Amino acid sequence: MGTTVKLRNVRITFPHIGVPDRFGKYSVGVLVPKGSPAHDMLMQKLREAWAAASDTFGRALFEPNPTNARLLRAAYIKDGDGEDAKGRPLPEWMRGCLQFGVASSKPGVVVDANLEPVSPSDPDLLYTGQLCHVSLDLAAFNNQESHNSGFSRYLRSVVVLGGGEHIVTQSGQFTDAVEEWSEED
Repeated sequence: MGTTVKLRNVRITFPHIGVPDRFGKYSVGVLVPKGSPAHDMLMQKLREAWAAASDTFGRALFEPNPTNARLLRAAYIKDGDGEDAKGRPLPEWMRGCLQFGVASSKPGVVVDANLEPVSPSDPDLLYTGQLCHVSLDLAAFNNQESHNSGFSRYLRSVVVLGGGEHIVTQSGQFTDAVEEWSEED
């Protein structure tokens, strides 16, 4: 069983909620401003998921009292103020935020602020930078073959609030990093 996380007033990136991405998944990137209520909620839910994983898989894999950095690494969440795998600063549009992808094998549920269904493939409605509420599940895993453990993230729903400045990304420069964090194990 996973831990459900409801993040309010976050921005989305690279939405593929109505049409699958190149990996055949329905996905969206999420930008969570540091210090915001959404950031606090995310960290609280990561700690709850960690405690449950420790009970399930043991303290050797999910040690007591992990640091925030350890929680973020286990959930494959990037700190926008950090660097990419090659040591380069992450793009300006990620600064001050945590960034991660969330995906599902099924189309995401998308509604407007009045909770009325909307088209998840409307590019005027879902764009990089749009302000939304995002609901997701965190599920702990332990892959004994690869000696890898952590959390997968699964998309539940998106509430489109409207507004949110379009984010212009530099074509191709950071595509690999975004796609890497949108993949699920």
